[in-house]
Amino acid sequence: MSIRAHLPEAADAVVVGGGIIGCSTAYCLALAGLDVVVCEKGWVGCEQSSRNWGLIRKQGRHPAELPLIIRSLGLWHELAAKAGRDIGFRVNGTLYLSETEKRYDANRKWLEHARAFDLDTTMLDLEELRAVAPGIRNQTRDALFTPSDASADPHLAMQALAELVMKEGGRILEQCAVRGVDVEAGRVSGVITEHGRIRAPAVVCAGGAWSGYFCRHLGVRLPQLKVISSVMQSQPTDYVLGPALWSQGMGLRRRSDGSYIVAPAGKADCPVTPDFLRFAKSYLPAYRNSKEIVKLQFTRRFLTELSWPATPSPEHRSPFECERVLDPKPSHALLEQARRQLGSIFPELADIRVSRTWAGMIDVMPDELPVIDEYRPLPGLVISTGYSGHGFGIGPGAGQATADLVLGKTDSASLISRLGLSRWD
Repeated sequence: MSIRAHLPEAADAVVVGGGIIGCSTAYCLALAGLDVVVCEKGWVGCEQSSRNWGLIRKQGRHPAELPLIIRSLGLWHELAAKAGRDIGFRVNGTLYLSETEKRYDANRKWLEHARAFDLDTTMLDLEELRAVAPGIRNQTRDALFTPSDASADPHLAMQALAELVMKEGGRILEQCAVRGVDVEAGRVSGVITEHGRIRAPAVVCAGGAWSGYFCRHLGVRLPQLKVISSVMQSQPTDYVLGPALWSQGMGLRRRSDGSYIVAPAGKADCPVTPDFLRFAKSYLPAYRNSKEIVKLQFTRRFLTELSWPATPSPEHRSPFECERVLDPKPSHALLEQARRQLGSIFPELADIRVSRTWAGMIDVMPDELPVIDEYRPLPGLVISTGYSGHGFGIGPGAGQATADLVLGKTDSASLISRLGLSRWD
């Protein structure tokens, strides 16, 4: 049966985007009794939501995100229990090394935020560090550790979350790109998909890296850029490292099958696009501070996006249909650097074999904080995007906060008070 045959005429709410934020929002709306439809141009979780490291961490987060991740961690425990399957959810802690004086000072400074939120974060001395990370080498300073942090398998978690949405009565339409938002009498009246219209008084934009372009036809200014994050997975090994680890240039997480997720922590490629030029002024301060870790890429991506219409058209085939999945190539140079760093810290993993590599396109904001807000000039439109690589772990809490905006509830107001659109006015 075709997607068109399943396309409903109306719903209480339409969520644009089937990633962790979109599905978490839809799940909360369905639990509240709303008839909710998720429209995904590709497949559920096919972009960054299934390509991330799988971390569910409080440690290292900006204070503006801490209330949401604290709520989110509790929701992850509930989701893991309701999933009816293993989603790789583990409470394994997060460990930040302090290889340089600068990194050590940053870890000590963040500890002040942890105390303000009554977290279980501590600084481990070298003896304690060796007990938590057996066989670790070349460490001369204390490390930051939050034992209650967790992780999950992104692919398994996304599958389970989508099933929970449908179990609660929500509908998910894959291969169903939304070309635009319908507006009547100055407010949202539904969406226009590639297969037809769906009437709805509320629309949530949770389109990840596509959100800025999608919202442009509505007059929303989202200074959002795309950054490529490269990742590799090892073959299973007998060496066991409990906590997820972040070092100078390398991130590491052990999966339940004994393999490791390894990535170049804090290093990424940034494709130069028309949006890069459009929002250069907003990003200049951040770029000056990150030139050593963000490498600009001059590729055909610029010409591809330059060829897009100024705004998506409801009547014509859109870029969302022309490129169902953002599937960037990983940087093997960055991955090799991370692998060498891994071997210098953990000699037992120096000869680890790589089973696969991939990359994801992260939607980044100038301050690396998401937008979770109503677009007040157009009642009925809620935007939840720009998670800057932090979206997986914070997803359930962010979905609840986004759903509260749709429902007109104030339960999450204090949690998202610093995440509004007005900071870009």
